[in-house]
Amino acid sequence: MKIGLVGSTYQERSLPFNAQRTVNAFPVKTKKGKEVDALYGTPGLKEFCIAGSGAIRAEFYSSNGRAFVVSGSEVYEIDVAGNATLRGTIDQTQGNVSIDENATQLGICDGQSLYIFTYEDNDFSKVSDDDLPLCGSLAVIDSYFIVNKNNSGQFYISTVADGANWAALDFASAESSPDKLLRVYNALGQLWLFGERTTEIWSNTGAASFPFERIAGAKIEAGIVAPHTVIAMDSSVFWLGRDKFGSGIVLRARGFTPIKVSTSAIDYAIQSATNLDDIRAWSYQMDGHYFYVLTGGGLKTSLVYDLTMDEWHERAYLNEEGKYEQHLASSHMLAFDKHLVGDRNSGKIYEMSMDVYSDDGNPIKRERIYTHISNEDKYIRYNNLVLGFETGVGLQSGHGSDPKVSLQMSKDGARTWSDSYTDSIGKVGEYKDKVRFRRLGIAEKMTFRISMTDPVKFAITGSYLN
Repeated sequence: MKIGLVGSTYQERSLPFNAQRTVNAFPVKTKKGKEVDALYGTPGLKEFCIAGSGAIRAEFYSSNGRAFVVSGSEVYEIDVAGNATLRGTIDQTQGNVSIDENATQLGICDGQSLYIFTYEDNDFSKVSDDDLPLCGSLAVIDSYFIVNKNNSGQFYISTVADGANWAALDFASAESSPDKLLRVYNALGQLWLFGERTTEIWSNTGAASFPFERIAGAKIEAGIVAPHTVIAMDSSVFWLGRDKFGSGIVLRARGFTPIKVSTSAIDYAIQSATNLDDIRAWSYQMDGHYFYVLTGGGLKTSLVYDLTMDEWHERAYLNEEGKYEQHLASSHMLAFDKHLVGDRNSGKIYEMSMDVYSDDGNPIKRERIYTHISNEDKYIRYNNLVLGFETGVGLQSGHGSDPKVSLQMSKDGARTWSDSYTDSIGKVGEYKDKVRFRRLGIAEKMTFRISMTDPVKFAITGSYLN
């Protein structure tokens, strides 16, 4: 019989209730073909360049084709050949950073101050205007630079087309609720103001006194817990939210109505993080799938929502102790026709690609824990498990020349696991029909865990048990 190979990460508080897990792999579906769903391996990483020695805190690809990264306290421009040029420094050495631009200037906010890089002459300077408050985040709409004043409900706008000039009276307040404003964001040409418990949407009406006004009825009864998780993608806005009832859920708004897209299991993983407000998000599209990635903030692994599949999976780096950590990537930009991501620990910039099968030469451990299998608590004999791997994908030589998949079994609801059993998925060109594990034993409840670390293509198109 066919069993549930494909699925999302859905580990509940009680593992015997649900222990499903999908790490460094994601579900795909097709309407045609022998199988309708499969598991593909997530992209690997290869070094593109090194920009300084600090952790990569932000990346930005400008509309004029120039690419910038913040590495520690240094701001670098990188080119298509991977050369990194230092353009300036910012005061804060840690924490999340927001970047945006108008036609002539790039703005960087480090959570306290604003810095302006002028494209024409490559001038980089900290804004010293006394009318600019200490600011938490940055957005640009219609050539206005916009920041939120720290520890207040106010936001300020610059002189049009000049982020270096500010006026003392060019500010307004998100007034529908008396909570602090934590994030300003340009989503779909509108100004989204995220507070602790509510969100307002404003637009540029061109009024002479102050150009931005709140859209009538555009108030959302949910705020934000992590200011740097806001992403506009696929005509929607995503963020890690909270309201007066609690915090730590992922919301998606199409129009002005948010819906919850995180599952209870993902909520549990998020709410177990040590520092929710420091979680950040990045996103990308590849092979028709849109991905929203949560990382940082003490999460145990990086949590990924696949909009196309409406499924969650995990991405993780395998450390020297053989344990999962958060994925290496802390940020993303699509630049020079490459998906470039920044290292959370160093100044490395990686190209992320489905044709790369390691994390900068380090193994990627791909893992799937199935749904529990039982039949009204009756003992069942499990004769063999067949996995529909794409076979014959081994490398010409070295590690991965004879790639193997490992199987472990649990009879106590995924609390303990058996020793590992392995089978080859085929040396290069050996297109064997099946990957099979035999004589699996007798159990009232059985759980299977498969994993692979070889640096080869990972694709499974079915799973059968008898």
